[in-house]
Amino acid sequence: MRKQSVNLWAVLVCVVIGQVIPALWYSAFSEKWMALNGFTMEQIKAATSPVPYLASIVSASFMAYTMAWVFTKIPVKSLLVGFLTGLLFGVVFVLFETIVKDMFSMRPLLLSLIDGGVSVLVYAITGAILGIWRKYE
Repeated sequence: MRKQSVNLWAVLVCVVIGQVIPALWYSAFSEKWMALNGFTMEQIKAATSPVPYLASIVSASFMAYTMAWVFTKIPVKSLLVGFLTGLLFGVVFVLFETIVKDMFSMRPLLLSLIDGGVSVLVYAITGAILGIWRKYE
């Protein structure tokens, strides 16, 4: 029996997708997201630090690698099972936590859904990619 291992190329693709999807997501929801946060366009334009982008890349790398590793243990062996497992991880581990944290911070539910929803989408797509693009030793 072949042993499934982490496919680093698939992880790399997932990291890139984990940067592209939020860029598109927040472009689509930018006006509502800014209004719910109380930000102005001037504040957004003035925020030029690369640190959040670097943190996003590091976070996406750890998330994708960890999910790939978990998928070798379960094991996940199809696009659909990967998608559903990623969706489950995104909803349970990110969206619900975002909603609860935002409730204590007295932020609107819609803001939680925007911020947590993008993670759910990224987790689901990452799961689908890792589910179908497997590597064996």
